[in-house]
Amino acid sequence: MRRDVRHHGRSRELRVAATIGTLAVFPANSTGAARHTLEDRKLKPPDYHYLLSNRLLAQGSAPPSAPGMPFDVIVLAAMEYQPPMPGGYTILRVPLDDGPPPDKVTRFRIRHAAREIADRVRRGERVLVTCWQGRNRSGVLAGLALVDLGMPPAHAVSRIQHLRDGLTNDHFRAMVASGRI
Repeated sequence: MRRDVRHHGRSRELRVAATIGTLAVFPANSTGAARHTLEDRKLKPPDYHYLLSNRLLAQGSAPPSAPGMPFDVIVLAAMEYQPPMPGGYTILRVPLDDGPPPDKVTRFRIRHAAREIADRVRRGERVLVTCWQGRNRSGVLAGLALVDLGMPPAHAVSRIQHLRDGLTNDHFRAMVASGRI
């Protein structure tokens, strides 16, 4: 996971690696470069839906790497899309695979990231959780954040399925439905 932080008035991106029992923070480098460098992502308007009526939490597809989105925090959950993002945003990088069942360490990373998303929403930060299509990887993170914020698990699953046609990945849907955060 990466995080954009302010240091002496300048924005810089940090990579945050979570392992069971520890959290390491170190400066980001080029290893998080995007596998998808689609120019049309810079031109296409962002595709997202607000999950809360207060407009503090949204879920969507891969965002354009251009300024102008109405968010404070952007979560990039697509393993294949981790582009450099413009300044002015806090960037959380949680690269996930949408295929196999997540192992124990990946489930821990997902839950840790979801708690951080929920904490940021509680502080009044506007958070956009994304993955390539804005359905499964972003869905498990946003869904567990909704549960952490007090939404019943079944309601969180239903909301994401209705708004984003999301959580079609059985493993991610089960994580949200379990309510275990």
